[in-house]
Amino acid sequence: MKRIILCILACLMLTGCEAFTFSVDELLTAPSISDEQAALKQALYDNVGQSVTLAYPQSGDYRSAFVITDLDGDGNDEALVFYTASSATASATGENVRVAVFDKDSDGDWHAMYEVAGGGSSVDTVIVTSYGEVTDIVIGYGTSVHDESVVSIYRYENGILRSTYDGWYTEMISADIDLCGTDEIVLFKKSGTSVSVGVIKSSDGLSYVTAERMLTTSVSSISNYVCGILYGETGALFIDVTDEDGYLLTEVVYLVGDTLTCLSSQDSELLWITERTGGYLSMDYDGDGVVEIPTLGLFSGYSSGSGVEYMVNWLSYSEEESGFTEESSTYYSLSDTYVFKLPSRWTNFVSVIRDSDTGEITFVEYDRTADSLEDMTKLLSIISVSSRSVETYLDDGYTLVTETDSMAYLYKKLASEDEPLLLTSDEISDNLYIIE
Repeated sequence: MKRIILCILACLMLTGCEAFTFSVDELLTAPSISDEQAALKQALYDNVGQSVTLAYPQSGDYRSAFVITDLDGDGNDEALVFYTASSATASATGENVRVAVFDKDSDGDWHAMYEVAGGGSSVDTVIVTSYGEVTDIVIGYGTSVHDESVVSIYRYENGILRSTYDGWYTEMISADIDLCGTDEIVLFKKSGTSVSVGVIKSSDGLSYVTAERMLTTSVSSISNYVCGILYGETGALFIDVTDEDGYLLTEVVYLVGDTLTCLSSQDSELLWITERTGGYLSMDYDGDGVVEIPTLGLFSGYSSGSGVEYMVNWLSYSEEESGFTEESSTYYSLSDTYVFKLPSRWTNFVSVIRDSDTGEITFVEYDRTADSLEDMTKLLSIISVSSRSVETYLDDGYTLVTETDSMAYLYKKLASEDEPLLLTSDEISDNLYIIE
């Protein structure tokens, strides 16, 4: 790689081209740009000179230094361009990234319209939210402060990029937490072991509702978040946090009018009932729109310690009971990314054996009198393999349930068809969920 860069440098010196600045990182990592973006880049050079470095957002849906969209609702695209000055002075002083707005003239050429200094030295993420004729441009800026970024919400009107909101965050997402059909801006703010969640909501892009509240527990890190139905038509944000002891717990926040409510603030038991070991994240595993929270139990025949097999019980919230109820019991393979829902007739009658070499799961009829799980009656096996290996398993009596681009999921019945606990082929396929 060093030889390639040296060759590029030699070619540039020999061609006598105009002087410009670049970094090795930009040569290695900057994405290729389209003709439209190339025209914007030239328009930027024409406006501010060539001693600039394009700034690429580090996360989110927009990863380009050029964001081309209709910023003012006039039916024509404008463009945001992010850059920093490349001069030695600017680099030494940590000058903030700049945001330039460009618009096209009648000939289709880009021209600079407005420019503003951003709130940090890099671009963390960009979110564009449209409300018909009004558009919010949400830009998160990276700063030198650990775990602290700056957010500004801009409105582009009459050729001016005007800031309508400024704040800070540790992590920012765009999500429709109340299922209203329009995303809200959600800000997580972490200070020590305390975390707050803030929501910036607008239904028309003209007026804003801001709500914020602290989470109940002390937090080491935020591990996951997902939006979905809490109950009925009430949406919520499910936040999986890791506490100081390394356990996962799930905080649930939702909007009631203009107020952000946290379930655990009403009843602390609604938090502690969700405690489990790491890796098991909240999700809508069965695709019904309701987010389920995983909790762990042990399959029959196992005691606490190494080598145990967990039964994953999924909790959902019941408005009638004002608490969580157990929706289903499953086997959940974290490594093979599937969930197998256990039928009710298996409750207390079936356990599981896992082959540590292949990951194959074998369900057995639990028998207290047997010397070991291996001695119990085997019902069926489920295995996840590379799609390239499917034919080998089909030849060995397995049946394909489903497959992804790279993996295939198969089962093999091991008991006679008159065994009451043996599942039908439809039961097996209906109860297997692939986690993407």
